[in-house]
Amino acid sequence: MDWRDPAWPVMVSTLLLSGAVAAVVAAATLRYGAEEPPRVASVRLGEITTAYTTRAASEGRTAEEVRAWGAALETALDRVAKRHGLVLLPARAVAAGAPDKTPEVEAMLVAILARAASARAASPGDGR
Repeated sequence: MDWRDPAWPVMVSTLLLSGAVAAVVAAATLRYGAEEPPRVASVRLGEITTAYTTRAASEGRTAEEVRAWGAALETALDRVAKRHGLVLLPARAVAAGAPDKTPEVEAMLVAILARAASARAASPGDGR
C-alpha cells in the first residue's frame, strides 16, 4: 500500500485506536480482575528445626518419629499460610518488617503432634 493512498490515515488511526482499547482493557483487567497479591511473612525455620533436631538426638528419636515431625511441620506451615493468606518464607529470605509467624507455626505444630499422639494412644497398639 502506498503511503499517499487516502485510506492510509484511516488505517493508521484504526490501528492506534485498537491498540489504545487493548491497553485500556488490559489495564482494567489487571486492576479490577486480578486477585490481591499474596502477602509475605517470615518463619524462623532454622531455629525451629535446630531446636527439634537437638532434642530428638538427645532423646534418641527414631527416623520414623523425625519424619512424622517433618510432615507435621509442613502441615503447620500450610495451615498458618492458608489461614492468613500468606506466603511463608524463611526469616533470612525476608526483608525486615515482614510479620514473624514463628510462634503461630510452633503452636500449630504442637497441636498437630498432640492430636497425632492422642490418636495413636486411642488406637489399638501393636503390642510393644
